[in-house]
Amino acid sequence: MQLKELDNFNLGDAIYFHDELNPALFDGDKMKDRVREQLLLIAEDFVDHLGINNLDITDITISGSNAAYSYTRHSDIDLHILVDMSKFNDDDVYRELFDAKKTVYNDSHDITIDGYEVELYVQDTNQPVISLGEYSILHNSWNRLPRKRRAHVDQIATKLKYEKLIKLGSYAYKTNSAEKIKNVLRTIKKYRQAGLDLNGEFGPENLAFKIMRKKGLIKKLYDKLQDLHDERLSLPESVNEEKEPLIMYHVTPTRNLPFIKRRGLIPTMGSRSSQIEHEVHGVFLFPDKISAEDAVMNWLGDQFDEDEDLAMLAVNVSGLEDSIQAGAEYEKISTVPIEPSRIKVIHTMLECSGYIPSVKQKNDPRFKTALTVDVTPYSIQDNARKLGSKIKRDGRPPLLRA
Repeated sequence: MQLKELDNFNLGDAIYFHDELNPALFDGDKMKDRVREQLLLIAEDFVDHLGINNLDITDITISGSNAAYSYTRHSDIDLHILVDMSKFNDDDVYRELFDAKKTVYNDSHDITIDGYEVELYVQDTNQPVISLGEYSILHNSWNRLPRKRRAHVDQIATKLKYEKLIKLGSYAYKTNSAEKIKNVLRTIKKYRQAGLDLNGEFGPENLAFKIMRKKGLIKKLYDKLQDLHDERLSLPESVNEEKEPLIMYHVTPTRNLPFIKRRGLIPTMGSRSSQIEHEVHGVFLFPDKISAEDAVMNWLGDQFDEDEDLAMLAVNVSGLEDSIQAGAEYEKISTVPIEPSRIKVIHTMLECSGYIPSVKQKNDPRFKTALTVDVTPYSIQDNARKLGSKIKRDGRPPLLRA
């Protein structure tokens, strides 16, 4: 908010006397029928918005500049719903409710009558509004007939009050603090009301407030408050693109898959791990698929029976990095359980390209296309024997034993 927009003090923004009532609303001293009917419709909608059944309404009025000769093109139509607050057991609670409902209604509706904005309020009949005029929409008559009179205005005092409120409001706006803006708006409201009670409609405090409202500061504060409220309730879009999940790989016999799909991967101490000093309970993982496949074709494959069906799992370990330790060579070890939702079966090792079924599997229909006249369960051993080598069916040489 630029102070330069607001530092041009002009008393004419707050007060000007006409020779007639606002012709947009009145025909002489009587409200136009179409205007009255529309205001009653607006009042009815506002009462529905309050959400209180059988609310005892004593009157519906307009007051302020548009019920007097001091209106300007910036003057609101202050439409008041009069209620006897003393009839409520917890009148303070109801006052707060009505204020909140009023704010929500006025902020969410843009209602005008011939270009003049309509502002809704709930007014306590025990605290009559201070105004030059007050017209009953309900009874279609004047409660207080406005008079043309010369205003006795302390221009110097009004300017000082205005400058004080401007600094207060501008400071709150710049803080970007919803709480500070609320406090300042409450202060401005109390300040204005105190001035009305002491000096009436032409008191310096009320005139300073009107100039502020005309210049748009009051609206800017309420708009800023709403923006901060929306910002607090919103989750902003991430500036960076979503990170790719961190995937590692795990090899297990296919007979374990039903359990893994139900319970996930549980840290354990296997027979191989138990032989290693200081080894921990864990889920053994590989950082990439190639490392996992190489391990199966070499040292890891030796830990399983020759005819054991193996499966490769893709495991999403995003967010678990702090629980993953470095193992031997390319191994990683998760010391925490990994839930099923993080696990996906990539394939069984039998489905890998180039797999040659064992003697037990040669009659299994699943491996029918993997065997030909030239490719049999004995092909690898036969070819290795021709070269003078002794290897296992999957091509693994015998391990060096100590």
